[in-house]
Amino acid sequence: MTDILIPQHPLRVALIGAGQRAWNIYRPLFGSLRPWVEVTAVCDPATGHADAMAAALGVPAFYDVRALVAARPMEAAVAVTPVDSHYAISIFLSSHGIHNLVETSWCNMVAQARQMIATARQHGVIVRVAENFFRSPIDRMVQAIAASGALGRIGRVVSYADHTGYHNNSRWIALAKAHPLWVQAFEHTMPTASFHSTPERFHNSETYRARFYMFPDNFLVMDHAANLKGFLGRHLRPGYTEWQGERGTIVLRGVRPWKGRAEVRYVSDEGLRHVDREVDHTHPIATYPIIDEYDGKTWLRSYVDLPSGRIEHVNPFRPAQPAEHFIPWHGSPVMDHIADLALVVRGLRESEFDEEDALMSLMMEVGASESANNEGRRICLPLGAEVAADQAIRERLRKKYGVDPLDVEAMLAISYPKV
Repeated sequence: MTDILIPQHPLRVALIGAGQRAWNIYRPLFGSLRPWVEVTAVCDPATGHADAMAAALGVPAFYDVRALVAARPMEAAVAVTPVDSHYAISIFLSSHGIHNLVETSWCNMVAQARQMIATARQHGVIVRVAENFFRSPIDRMVQAIAASGALGRIGRVVSYADHTGYHNNSRWIALAKAHPLWVQAFEHTMPTASFHSTPERFHNSETYRARFYMFPDNFLVMDHAANLKGFLGRHLRPGYTEWQGERGTIVLRGVRPWKGRAEVRYVSDEGLRHVDREVDHTHPIATYPIIDEYDGKTWLRSYVDLPSGRIEHVNPFRPAQPAEHFIPWHGSPVMDHIADLALVVRGLRESEFDEEDALMSLMMEVGASESANNEGRRICLPLGAEVAADQAIRERLRKKYGVDPLDVEAMLAISYPKV
């Protein structure tokens, strides 16, 4: 493992939520996370899930978040629960002085996100979102290549059939190291053959979404997709993405589900001098593969050998027991965001992706919907104090649960579906 900050005392955390994602992804990683966090309790209203997770981790089980907070065996909590529950859980924890990190997406409404930040600041605690994908091998390599200047400045990203939503919004913020200035979006829905992707998910249509985000310094992102799961013969994740630089391009092509092939296409000074305009109007291009190196299921590093030298990212988070997930590198970003929480709480560093970034990722999503609902009108970011789309989301959730989604006590009382 490469050098990385480790606190003098690990952060004592409670795991809230003991469903499928917590069991398959988080549970196997906690042993390797001991330098940063010590799990001291598990909480889930599904008693069987709570008891099984508590037994696996050797900690007490709680079945109600109020009882957990009353006992207070922790300094912080990691909430691996459905998105609709995040707002109430975070507000309740923050109001009791407990640092908290919740899974993505952070919450549903801009008003909820703003209140989550305000409550945390009022009580002097840290709130964070468990954002993984800007910590993936390809994103870490893109960040490293951009920082090296090997392709000049990267000024544009064109992404098709990747995440197209909160995850991707966060990726673009992390790459730009800035927040976007505006969004324009378009959507198109068409009927399809009827089918079930899972027993509870029925489909008879699909929606294509195209989003254009303009960042400072003339950095543009075009993010679009019709079907992220690859149904009906659509492109499988990770789709096709180009990071376009001044003298070359980083390209990621999906070759099978969740497996991509990446390369750097570089044009040298010599290549720029030998342009055959009469043939195909292109410059001679040299292609260099981006290599991901593994030890079994553990991601060790990624690198590319360019004429200017090797550019690499060495992964510091190498779980001894990988997450039980079909993406072999998935455990490392999860370790990364949990370690980040511990280091920030201990005052050892600033977050790579903080609460204001989490809020902007949500604003980008809500702003895109607002633009699409208004014939592609450009929506300035950040969004203003009143967000029209929030009202539609609020009414949808009110209808779904029979309570106001901004009512913390009412939302805490709900037993949510498995996650």
